[in-house]
Amino acid sequence: MAEKKNTSKTTSKNKNKATKKNETIKKEVKKQASKKEKVVDTYIVNNNKKGKSKIRKWFDNLTLEQIIIGGIIIIAILLIILIFVATKNTKTKNGDDIVVSVDGKTITANDLYSELKEQNGRNVAINMIDEYILNKEYKTTDDMEASAEATIENYKSTYGDNYQAFLEYNGISDDKELKELLISNSKLTLVTEDYIKDNLTESEMKEYYEDNIYGDISAKHILISFDYDDDATDEEKQAAEEEAKTKAEDIIKRIKNGEDFSTLAKEYSDDKGSKENGGDLGYFNTGDMVEEFEEAAYALDVNEYTTEPVKTTYGYHIIMKTGEKEKPSYNKSKDIIIEKLVEKKKSEDATIGIKAMIAIRKKYNMQIKDKTVKSDYDSYVEESTNTTSSNN
Repeated sequence: MAEKKNTSKTTSKNKNKATKKNETIKKEVKKQASKKEKVVDTYIVNNNKKGKSKIRKWFDNLTLEQIIIGGIIIIAILLIILIFVATKNTKTKNGDDIVVSVDGKTITANDLYSELKEQNGRNVAINMIDEYILNKEYKTTDDMEASAEATIENYKSTYGDNYQAFLEYNGISDDKELKELLISNSKLTLVTEDYIKDNLTESEMKEYYEDNIYGDISAKHILISFDYDDDATDEEKQAAEEEAKTKAEDIIKRIKNGEDFSTLAKEYSDDKGSKENGGDLGYFNTGDMVEEFEEAAYALDVNEYTTEPVKTTYGYHIIMKTGEKEKPSYNKSKDIIIEKLVEKKKSEDATIGIKAMIAIRKKYNMQIKDKTVKSDYDSYVEESTNTTSSNN
């Protein structure tokens, strides 16, 4: 029993020690916890003591949408400030943009505009207007596109390695710009032709009908071509032409002596397309043959032949007129009359295209507001409309 009591006392002492130890640990834990809490509490208290600023309170109450919008506004303000800083040295005190500055001397955009206007203002302005008018008046067709592309390919074939130099010489940067220029030229041709048609009078069309419209005629011929190469000298070409002419004159003598024209054509003609038919060309009208041949043929009576060889680019011809149809009526001839007169007027007046564009600008009610450009343009119009230059 005594041992038990002692054991009980020992146990009780141990429990007391453990309890004290646990309390000590708890106190320590509380102490540490208290330190942590005090750190946090100090931060909160300090903030509470100071109080939230009005800006922070306002910011805390903002919605996400308001914050985004505010950010965008701030960015815009910053960009404006940057632009101002970047451009503050590119303007004069009067607000003019500075284009060039050197050694204290500045050239403003207004200075540059005034100089360019004096030098080339009219041309630049008119080219811009003309481009607008042409594109509005005439749509770009597949034929225009194809014609422009074919012309470019022809230029490339002609100039070869010098093609780029050809473009640069004409102030053209590339194929695209050249194609646009060629299409514009096609439209300018249409403007010119329409202008001429609109100004044709009935009296001049009837006059052309009387003097230049004929019925179809038929003819046969004997061609003696020039026998020389492309690289022949002038002396060699002249000798070959004289030889061809002498041969043609000899054939004419044989026709005069009664020999058959068709038989001689089959034997001597260099025109492979007609010689087997005795030189027969069938019926044709003005514009179908080269001019020299046509004039000689129409001047003949039926079954009459030329007593002198007729020279063309193909060689020397001996021509016999074999038939003639009645002249078509005026109304049936109108289309060909208009076509011929348009070509005639284009060839006679090198300024006809300029006059056509002046007329179409009036149609579109073009008004030049700048006094300098208007004065220059008025002078240009006066000179152009009072000048007719012939290419003949």
